[in-house]
Amino acid sequence: MSNWPQWRGPQRNGIAEGTKLPASWPAALPKPKWRVPLGIGYSSPVIADGTVFIQSRDTKVSQEVCHAIDDKTGKTLWTHAYLSTFAPPDPTAGKGPNSTPTVDRGQVYMLGLGGMLHCFAARTGKIIWKHDLAKEFWGVELEPIGDKWFPVCGATSSALAVGEEVILSVGGKKAGSIAAFDRTTGKLLWKALDDRSSYASPVLGEVAGTQQLVAFTGKRMVGLHPKTHALLWEYPVTCLYEQTIVTPLLWRNRVLISHEAKPIVALELGAGGQKVAWQSAELSPYLATPVIVKDHVIGLDARSRRIVCIDCESGKTIWSSPNRMGKNFASLVVAGESILVLSDLGELYVIAANPSAFKLLKTYKVAEPGTIWSQLAVVENRLYIRDQTGLSCYAV
Repeated sequence: MSNWPQWRGPQRNGIAEGTKLPASWPAALPKPKWRVPLGIGYSSPVIADGTVFIQSRDTKVSQEVCHAIDDKTGKTLWTHAYLSTFAPPDPTAGKGPNSTPTVDRGQVYMLGLGGMLHCFAARTGKIIWKHDLAKEFWGVELEPIGDKWFPVCGATSSALAVGEEVILSVGGKKAGSIAAFDRTTGKLLWKALDDRSSYASPVLGEVAGTQQLVAFTGKRMVGLHPKTHALLWEYPVTCLYEQTIVTPLLWRNRVLISHEAKPIVALELGAGGQKVAWQSAELSPYLATPVIVKDHVIGLDARSRRIVCIDCESGKTIWSSPNRMGKNFASLVVAGESILVLSDLGELYVIAANPSAFKLLKTYKVAEPGTIWSQLAVVENRLYIRDQTGLSCYAV
């Protein structure tokens, strides 16, 4: 059985594995197999072992709600609600929760906008452990805009499960910018760096022949040794309110870095140190993480609002979509020979996964404009689309 157990899919790279989507897309999408009403939030669905997990906010009672839903029927299996009164100063940031759950070996980890981290038994919803990050790790130092370590618009990073560790962007001196908790007990195992946390989610992978944890803090992109947690390299970034949001992309000996609608940077790592291989203002992501397809990076440019394809080796722009395909956000998923683009315009675009030329295969309206802010999930022939009123499952 295929799964989509974490942020951006099985390998955290926006690539769907084992899909069974049609070779020729229908003229219209079928009606949803099921739809579940939800409160607001940008949290994306994840799917593991026949269960869908997602988070939402019930604004009537100031609660965040963790949901487990039967994948076949859409029936709610369990929920857990808790009081959460945090609201970001910028209303466009959303009232959350915005973090995407992570499922690993029968446990699901969910982080609320105000910093409430739960570990549940995936099957029953029983709480195995939890942390209130705001009470335990933040609130130590204050600035004019609030807590020095708490991300201004709330906690949105999605946990990374590695072996016996649950790795998360936390922030500050008490828990570090990046922290790891024991998957069984919730004990803080290690911490690294003292920056404010990032809105982005960490990734683990090999760069230039070295396995490393690559993550944003509020002020820099870093590579950490996965065992010693030592800082291997860093690349400073400067942006308003430390808006490091886009998940890093790893390609051969390079890390592709994007933040705050500034030109994407290909940072090359090697024995002799690091250097910027290229940067391109043709692709300047802000909220939407690109994907890598056949040695090309493809993503939504926040300035032109078009989908842009750039050669990972040279930094040369290969193509740009003729029309805009998003306003502020678009989720991209590579599924076989297609790229699915779920846009905040309320459209699902199917384009050819062809770095040589742009080809639009189909366009479907799936939601009202301005209601899509969540990552598309794809499992076999099913598409999971979350808008600001509910979650729909389409069987294509």
